Amino acid sequence: MKNLRSLLIVILLALFLIKVNAQEGFSLGVNIGPVTGDSSDYFSYTLLGDFYYLWSVSDSFDLGAATGVLVFLGEGNNSDGSNGLFSSIPDVFIPIAIASRANLAESFYMGLDIGYALNANGFGDSDGGLISDDYGGFYFKPLVAYKIKEKLALVLAYSSISEKNYNSSSISLGLNFGF
Repeated sequence: MKNLRSLLIVILLALFLIKVNAQEGFSLGVNIGPVTGDSSDYFSYTLLGDFYYLWSVSDSFDLGAATGVLVFLGEGNNSDGSNGLFSSIPDVFIPIAIASRANLAESFYMGLDIGYALNANGFGDSDGGLISDDYGGFYFKPLVAYKIKEKLALVLAYSSISEKNYNSSSISLGLNFGF
């Protein structure tokens, strides 16, 4: 077990020391933030996990693909009128998007992810059918970031999922780790 822990530490250190140009390559983001929009009636915060692969189009612009998970959690009102911390059933989305990043300065960049977010709560009931007709919606995520190190950035983002007659959105702050 001690050898495995040492190996994991060495691998993590190696990943942080690898250099790449701009944001090109794989990156992983973790964010947390308050809920806005219609979903604020039912939830109080979101947890986001993002996975990106970007290709360098020019010295200052990268384009690629993004996916991840967006989970709306926390104190809120349930459909039965009850409320309380963690009383709401989480709303889970899986975005599939095109990601773009543009360098503004040496340490700052901005980005935009556009695509579709699948509502993971809308699939699979006990009968093997669909729970609802709401399979997801249009996904839009503008962001700005400050590079703390070459492979580590502080990210401020707004995430919006526009479903039929409902908007799930949040403002989040997090970290982006490049590989």
